[in-house]
Amino acid sequence: MRVQIAEILDTQSKIVAFDGPAGSGWAYWHGSTEPQAGAYDVELEVPDVVSSWTLTTGPDLITGEYSRREVTLRGSVQSVGEDDVVALRIDRDIVLVEVGADITEASIGDSVEFTTSSLLLYPYAM
Repeated sequence: MRVQIAEILDTQSKIVAFDGPAGSGWAYWHGSTEPQAGAYDVELEVPDVVSSWTLTTGPDLITGEYSRREVTLRGSVQSVGEDDVVALRIDRDIVLVEVGADITEASIGDSVEFTTSSLLLYPYAM
């Protein structure tokens, strides 16, 4: 996913605010260098097990404010693995999400929305 790091929110913890094709949010930077404002290609990771989500409609979404310590994501289910991992498409990118056993069942093509306590960004070179 291509994102624009808009602001460094916490230099010690490497927390950044970013803008991307599906919206704006905040995340922990996991690059080998210190985060700086600018454009990056990143892999987005949801570190928490998702225990609930809502079947919904609407455009893909990433939104969240650091002050609330949460991020909301909305995307479409692309695959459901037997190992409790669901592949979600958010814009043009795939995000793998580990889901809990009691989560509402979703089928391929369904749009789901959930909130997590944080995101991780892993930059890579194209």
